[in-house]
Amino acid sequence: MSARGRLLAAALLLGTAATAGAQGMYYKEIRKDGRIYVFNNAERADMFERSGEMGVGITRIGVGPGGETVVADSETALELFFFKHGISQAVEKPTPPVQTVVWRDGKTRLTLGSSFYLEMSNRVQVRYTHIFPDDSVTLPGGSDAGDSQGSFRIRRAKFKLEGWFYKRELSYEVQMNWPAAAGSNLGAFLEDANINWDLSKKQAFMVRFGQFKYPQGRQELTSSGSQQFVDRSLVENRYGLGRDTGLQLWGTVLGKKLEWRAGVFNGNGLTRAANDNDKFLWAARVQVQPNGDPRYSETDFDSGGKVRWAVAGFYNRNDLRNTTTGNDLDFKTWGFDAVLKKSGLFLTAAYYNRDTTPETGEEFEDKGWYGQGGYLFGRQQWEVAFRYGEFDPSGLVSSNKQKEIGGTVNYFYSKHNLKVQADFRQVQNEAGNSGQGTKNHELRLQTQFVF
Repeated sequence: MSARGRLLAAALLLGTAATAGAQGMYYKEIRKDGRIYVFNNAERADMFERSGEMGVGITRIGVGPGGETVVADSETALELFFFKHGISQAVEKPTPPVQTVVWRDGKTRLTLGSSFYLEMSNRVQVRYTHIFPDDSVTLPGGSDAGDSQGSFRIRRAKFKLEGWFYKRELSYEVQMNWPAAAGSNLGAFLEDANINWDLSKKQAFMVRFGQFKYPQGRQELTSSGSQQFVDRSLVENRYGLGRDTGLQLWGTVLGKKLEWRAGVFNGNGLTRAANDNDKFLWAARVQVQPNGDPRYSETDFDSGGKVRWAVAGFYNRNDLRNTTTGNDLDFKTWGFDAVLKKSGLFLTAAYYNRDTTPETGEEFEDKGWYGQGGYLFGRQQWEVAFRYGEFDPSGLVSSNKQKEIGGTVNYFYSKHNLKVQADFRQVQNEAGNSGQGTKNHELRLQTQFVF
């Protein structure tokens, strides 16, 4: 072959090189200590000349023109060496991993070969709230008692990464909620950061470590993006404590008819640098689900016309006595919840009982319950639902219950991924400002979009 033909062939070879780190037409050959070092990457060649270190390379013994050992920085460099010296040797290039990127159900999904999977999503909730207070209540910023007040807010704006790496049994989750950074705990914008290892490879025995929601009531474990109402119930907001940092053992057994969770956590909330006393939060939850997992999602998008129901019991203890934050209370909470889905019908209810022991003073009982249900119709695009709940914050005080009753109308353009919700509720405080009780009314309009 003529020199011009060789040059043209080399150009074609270099132009089609797909080896990571290849630099087109670049080629350099260095002889040292009886070996031949060849490079298709200028930076690696310069590093070798300065330090004498090759780093990662491909070694072929006795393949040089004079039987020398050849060390190449890539398959492309080795191909160019053989071509230059007219040596007939095959160079096997690693098969690049298959990459797929798809967008589905509000998530961008990336697969890289058989060793990495990523789901990336954003969720935004934009809300308008109009409060109609009791005639005896003056709202903050209001002029007179009983004057109504409206406001807009970004209720949530979350960014989430989830998936698995190395193998499917090793999964991860990272989630941030940007509006939370406006609070006193700036680190609260980091909600989830955990790794989950399925030791059984069948989801029967798994270990989760990091920050996430500890075992508690169903509605708290259900994502805020999958709620039937604009937000969780007044009762759930009292007893559901959200996320904490710790370790959880969990899984599903008996043909996925029973789900179990047990864990230990700091007990002082999310994104804290350390535990604030010498005690931990201990929590456990057991759920019986005879028809299989009914999923932690409100509104029946997933029953497929079949009955899906479950009942669960849970317990947690969080001893906050002697904490640096000054909250000297020991909480012991137990309760149960239930859910049923079928053909557009969704029903759920929960009961909570909390025993509170102060550092000094008498122990008291704090309990509450709620029930809600709704029906999905119109080709799964419209839903109406109702909710009632109440809690008694202290058994030592009479006539101090707080109650919530309300309804919602929802329009789903793409299930929970793109929806508009409007709910109206009454929140009653039996004690009120002067022991006479108050009844405040609230209209909330919210749109959620996941992308």
